[in-house]
Amino acid sequence: MHKSASGLPVFACFCLAISMFMVGANIAIGKLVILELPVFLFAALRFLIASIVLLPGMFRLSFRQGLNFYAWRGLFLQSFFGCFLFSIFMLYGVRYTTAMSAGVITSALPSLIALLAWVWLRERTHGRGIVAIIFAVTGIAVLNLQDAAFFGTMTVLGNTLVLGAVLAEAIFAVFSRHLSLTVHPWSMAFGVNVVGFILFMPLAIPQAINFNWAGPSTELWGWVVFYSITASVLSFLFWYRGISQVPANVAGLFTGVMPISAALVGFGVLSEVLSFGQLLGMALVIVAILLGASQKAI
Repeated sequence: MHKSASGLPVFACFCLAISMFMVGANIAIGKLVILELPVFLFAALRFLIASIVLLPGMFRLSFRQGLNFYAWRGLFLQSFFGCFLFSIFMLYGVRYTTAMSAGVITSALPSLIALLAWVWLRERTHGRGIVAIIFAVTGIAVLNLQDAAFFGTMTVLGNTLVLGAVLAEAIFAVFSRHLSLTVHPWSMAFGVNVVGFILFMPLAIPQAINFNWAGPSTELWGWVVFYSITASVLSFLFWYRGISQVPANVAGLFTGVMPISAALVGFGVLSEVLSFGQLLGMALVIVAILLGASQKAI
């Protein structure tokens, strides 16, 4: 197994980075899709498509090893926080803020995951980790003040919802670390998607009944399928593969990739422009990421 200079498995680090790149990129894609699809219907379709894609792999006995009542309870908690709450907060949040602002806020994930890993998993956090959390919170505060001045209070509401999504994702990351040590990544990805679909069904059915299915374009349905495969299949598989070999607080550092991909896709797909406040907020949170990374060498 190849390892980096810090002793971390190289392939595991690659898996974590590519997973977070996909999640960040889909912040902008989700903003595009919900212009035409109701939020709950979109979420249910996403998890349904992902479950169908992953279903054939569940016929392999090696993929199902470790699946028991305890594992399904853990998958339910992961799905509730990482799929259900994350999707609601993020998809509604990006309605009122920009994809780039959402991407900057997600940069707080490394600090939040490190904090939760310290509290729940007893993973050691040094003094610089506390400073990193302070920088992350300051960066988000600067971003909110800037957005309130230029875009109004609804943008702050959007940023607050995205922050709720970030907290839910941090809880998901900590839960996933514990379960990934005994359950195959494929089973974990399948389980969280099935549970996510079940959780969203009661909310999606009324929207599906009143929805004009002939309205969206073929291109939009293509984005729905793309989002489902990248955000609910590949990102989960890569994340579970990586975090099974890396501590949660270290894995959390790779969530810093999210704002980069969110900004790139926001610029390329939605034609958004970075403002000074967004740049400043991103800079402060990047400092938090660097501080969080440096504490590993202590």
